[in-house]
Amino acid sequence: MKYVALLSGGKDSCFNLLHCLRNGHQLVAAATLSPEPGKDEIDSYLYQTVGQDGIALIADALRVPLYRRVIRGHPLEQGSEYGTTSPGSAGTPGDETEDLYLLLETVLEHHPDVQGVAVGAILSNYQRVRVEHVCRRFPLTPLAYLWQRNQVALLSEMLATHIDAILIKVAGAGLTLSHLGLPLSAMHPTLLRLHAMYGTHPCGEGGEYESFTRDCPGIFKGRIVLQETEKVTSIEGDVAPVAYLRIKKAEVMYKNEEDVSAEAKHTNVPVPPLLEPCFQHVRIQVARSLGSPRSCTLPARIGPAVSRSLSLPPSVRALGPWIAVGNVHAPFENASHSIPEQLTQCFYNLKDILAKHTTSSSSEVLAKSAMITLFLPTLDSSTFSAANAAYSTFFGTSPPARACITAGESVTIECVAWAPERPPANSKAHLLESQTRRSLHVQSLSYWAPANIGPYSQAISISPWTFVSGQIGLLPASLTLPASSNIPPPCPIDVERDSEIRSCLDASSLALETALVLQHTSRLIRAAPISCKKGDEGGFGGSDGASEETNADGQGGHVQLALYYLVDAHDLKHVQAGVTAANDPLTPTLYVVVSSLPRGARLEKVVVVHSGRCALSSPDPTDDDAEIVERIPEFLQGDVPSFVLTTCSGDGQLELYWEVSHFLPLSEACAVLFIRCPVDEVCSSTVIVDAMEGAAERLKSVPALSPFLARTLVSKIFVRPGIEPDESTLFRGLVRVNFDIR
Repeated sequence: MKYVALLSGGKDSCFNLLHCLRNGHQLVAAATLSPEPGKDEIDSYLYQTVGQDGIALIADALRVPLYRRVIRGHPLEQGSEYGTTSPGSAGTPGDETEDLYLLLETVLEHHPDVQGVAVGAILSNYQRVRVEHVCRRFPLTPLAYLWQRNQVALLSEMLATHIDAILIKVAGAGLTLSHLGLPLSAMHPTLLRLHAMYGTHPCGEGGEYESFTRDCPGIFKGRIVLQETEKVTSIEGDVAPVAYLRIKKAEVMYKNEEDVSAEAKHTNVPVPPLLEPCFQHVRIQVARSLGSPRSCTLPARIGPAVSRSLSLPPSVRALGPWIAVGNVHAPFENASHSIPEQLTQCFYNLKDILAKHTTSSSSEVLAKSAMITLFLPTLDSSTFSAANAAYSTFFGTSPPARACITAGESVTIECVAWAPERPPANSKAHLLESQTRRSLHVQSLSYWAPANIGPYSQAISISPWTFVSGQIGLLPASLTLPASSNIPPPCPIDVERDSEIRSCLDASSLALETALVLQHTSRLIRAAPISCKKGDEGGFGGSDGASEETNADGQGGHVQLALYYLVDAHDLKHVQAGVTAANDPLTPTLYVVVSSLPRGARLEKVVVVHSGRCALSSPDPTDDDAEIVERIPEFLQGDVPSFVLTTCSGDGQLELYWEVSHFLPLSEACAVLFIRCPVDEVCSSTVIVDAMEGAAERLKSVPALSPFLARTLVSKIFVRPGIEPDESTLFRGLVRVNFDIR
């Protein structure tokens, strides 16, 4: 796509341009925001303003037009999010972010074919969120290929491409006026040493220093020569003085065409590995499973899980500030309406339900929900796009997390809403970070994890829970599904020598999709707003995986429930082989086969995560000083003794297996119940109901389940094809098990 580069003059914004070029994008213009004439620097939360005297030289070296605008606004909205959750969220008048909107508006007037905006953000959520908010309003695609990169690795990669950048401002421990004007290559050892000693950011993401790029081989067509500079001290000090370099005279020395061509040919832009080591292992194990001669007998590709529209009414469960609403659908007389019309009616119905359980605006409660599951009758590209367009009219900034699958013949939605004005279910709930709703809503193309492909956030955190959106195996840099499972080497020696495994990698995308799904989920957990994984090398504690990781999920929280949606039952054992290879802690897990997933994916994963921070109980309910401790959930599993059922062919059995993850004696838990019943052979319909009632009673007596069952908020029921939910005795029995035992 054609794009405009947001230039600060620093190494990050320029190095990002090399990655844009490598990913096939075309630079057509540059844009920057600067202080009023006569000011070298202003106190901006969003923009690097020092070095603005040299921005025109960088645009000249790039040989593209430069569009400038003076910063008139101020950092009025300084929170972690920008805009409101209301639909059609606009910006805040007078905020400095709106200067960027006006700047890009000018760019589009001159270049209406621009589709992307390059931004060199590495760690700053403040910057990324605001740039993405502005881009979404046009709409434009943010290109942020440095996002969440490990800063130690990234700095080395910059130097490997021979980028020539100098320190133009210092403001961190260990940096002095003597470092101003020194090239990054000379400062590299010092920056690494300061990082090791004080935990400073090697790329300056903590404001330790700012840089100015004199040359970026591979994309600069000229080299900037600084002929006269002046050191200016803003704050005196022996430990961390603040000073900057004023550019007084400089020029661009243009390169000849032969040199430009040679640099373009020989500049090798390092790209981070697609998979972290543990997920590379997952890919190989899935490939080995695909090549295994062992197989199991399974039905052919499964049809829709529900063969016709449901007549069950919506279900509602409120527990403290939480409201769970399920089975929301449009009236059956509207079943022939278009998907967007059905979806719109579903949301109106949902808002009517929410209005009965909260004093706040139902639109506001919906917009601030934690998780929505969207069931569509089909997920072809046109339907998915139309559904997203209708869906987006109900949400603004930081929409809920979302999972989307195909099921049924009409639109159905489920919602886990959060209404903080409702009385808490736990007297200590207010101790857990005041249960503030925070989001991870990344809309930029990067190497880290996929940008959202619809109006949803990747994760919503409301302490102690994080709800992670359904993840499919997209390639993050392009938002496309892989055609095969082959990726660049290195590969293990035994894989290189095994022609059957290599053939599986060539022929099937399942191995790579599985590895990517698990990696995306892991990175989102590490990046979640209430993640317990923190650090200083890059992003949210190295959430790009460049640092040592022992397993996939336990780094930012504790997965208490994992749902895997697959489109082919034959993929089940291969995906399970990959999940086992990930070496994650045991958690309640369910595999569900559906007819299709977004973008034609073969696998989607949804997880619910607990931070592990628990409030110790106190005999005094008015005690506000209860201790918050870090805990690890306990995983337990078991089964209920089988029930003998009278079938047409003799005696059969009803089997019930359970898994639970909990923090006893707290009721913060997730569980999976699995019931197997020979329903097709049972002669008497009352036999199943009696068996289910007996199962419910026995479940109540299981110590690991009883606290959880008494306070169940959300219950999902999945049945095999052929079971008609509005008629089946089995289904009615399942409802009894899931709801009557509370």
